[in-house]
Amino acid sequence: MADVELDFDLPFQLRARLTDDDPAVRRIAVRETSDEFDSAGLAVYLRASRDLAAEVRLEAARALEGIGALPAVESLLALLGDANADVRQAAALSLAELRDGEAGPPLAAALASAEGASRAAILRGLRELREPTALAAAIAALDDPLPLARREAIGVLAYLRDARAIAAIAGRIADPSPEVRRAAAGALGFAQADALPVARQALLFALRERGGDKDWETREAAAATLGKLLDPGSAEGLIAALLLDEYWQVRLKAAHALGQIKARAAVPALLQALDHAMSNLRKEAANALGLIGDPSALPALQKLATDDPDIDVRKTARRIVNAWRVKP
Repeated sequence: MADVELDFDLPFQLRARLTDDDPAVRRIAVRETSDEFDSAGLAVYLRASRDLAAEVRLEAARALEGIGALPAVESLLALLGDANADVRQAAALSLAELRDGEAGPPLAAALASAEGASRAAILRGLRELREPTALAAAIAALDDPLPLARREAIGVLAYLRDARAIAAIAGRIADPSPEVRRAAAGALGFAQADALPVARQALLFALRERGGDKDWETREAAAATLGKLLDPGSAEGLIAALLLDEYWQVRLKAAHALGQIKARAAVPALLQALDHAMSNLRKEAANALGLIGDPSALPALQKLATDDPDIDVRKTARRIVNAWRVKP
């Protein structure tokens, strides 16, 4: 039987099931309560979270998902230390769905004393809340021994969009874990004007195949982020990636980024990319040339519009050529 007495009004049959000797019955009663949440629902979940049976605590952890009231947050934090691994996992997932700002301060405070995977769960919950008090704790978590926690900390910092956070994220561009490096490369896209030089330096370092990141997906993420930042200062590094990277996926993102920043210096490299074996890269190079608008690219695009073996590439080139013809 459960170890806490019910002291709130409930329908008789539901109360009876919540206090039944059979934990399976109590678990189903918690689930039924979650189907029709009312003022008594939270109290049911809090009580169930302290049930002697792990299966009932598991149902409570799931039912508390997204409830940002302080008692719910405290219960989920307690369940992160549950003896049952399934209960801990459910509590972590529920914390990740928090949307109530009231949950932010206790979550940030709990981070310092949390252990292992619990830190990652707390950080995941803090990410969507954009809790300002989490800044220092999330920066400290970038040195966490657990790669998952470092990756989640990057998510928290990116959402805060604080210049100090961007500098801290940039420091993870050389993290031992490729997953963390990829997260850092993507998160630097949140950089505002005052943090742009720091973000650019880190991303260009990651983009260099020789002397930079050896993980092509990190280089791909870096090129994509540079395109989002619309930073003309990244043109030289992107041109090098377009010409030299051995992975066409990285070259494609570099071509896209060069088009976004309208880098005229990239026209020769983009013209060269029009002959690449991958049709997706030829198409992206054509798009970039269209955005840049350099007339010297017109003959090559006209040829592409009629001669390319891929119909999508021909359509793209034709659209760009026709758009240039109607320009005043």
